Amino acid sequence: MLALTWAYGCRNAMASGQPPQWGTTVLTLFWWVVALVFLFSHANKLHILWAAPAAFVLSFLVLPPMGIPLLSPVVLGVSKTFMTVVTLGVKKELKGGLE
Repeated sequence: MLALTWAYGCRNAMASGQPPQWGTTVLTLFWWVVALVFLFSHANKLHILWAAPAAFVLSFLVLPPMGIPLLSPVVLGVSKTFMTVVTLGVKKELKGGLE
């Protein structure tokens, strides 16, 4: 549910001309990854209780102020591509941000 609502929020932000923040895009990507991993794997669903908070913390560790040198550019690039897919069909006349 978090993945869907945050992706919808990013779509609404882009539609209004405001780019979503990097933290929002990375966290949305991580929540989608957690949701899809547990949807398609045979792992016990109770692991979501630690995976979702871990995704929350990890999203802050890869952002530029505390970035991990080799991992952060990759995660930010994947997040930007993910937001491109999430916002298909939305006019993107942004005023700075994820460009």
